[in-house]
Amino acid sequence: MDQRRARADKIDEAIGVVRAQARAADRSMAIEVDAYGQITQLRLAPHAAAESTQQLEQTIIEQYRAARADAETQAHKVYEQFLRNEKIAAPPAIAQSEWADPDDMQPVRLWTNTR
Repeated sequence: MDQRRARADKIDEAIGVVRAQARAADRSMAIEVDAYGQITQLRLAPHAAAESTQQLEQTIIEQYRAARADAETQAHKVYEQFLRNEKIAAPPAIAQSEWADPDDMQPVRLWTNTR
């Protein structure tokens, strides 16, 4: 159980640094989110107030979605890299016959010679 928890903590730590940003084309606002979709920064330019509130709300939502999608993509890449690194570091698997019981590491005698 401790190994699973340690592995989960390492994955969380690697993904936890992911950040993605999106900015409105008119530069009225910019947003940053983490891999979990939480807003970490939101900046509004002075001219953002000149827009209607509905337009500004729509812009924020659109940019949030764009940043979140980018963060999710980055997080998947980080996780895939983590798995690749884990696979490289793992010792080679011991070949087992397809009839072997994975929970039983003792050899199994399938027949006896009765001569």
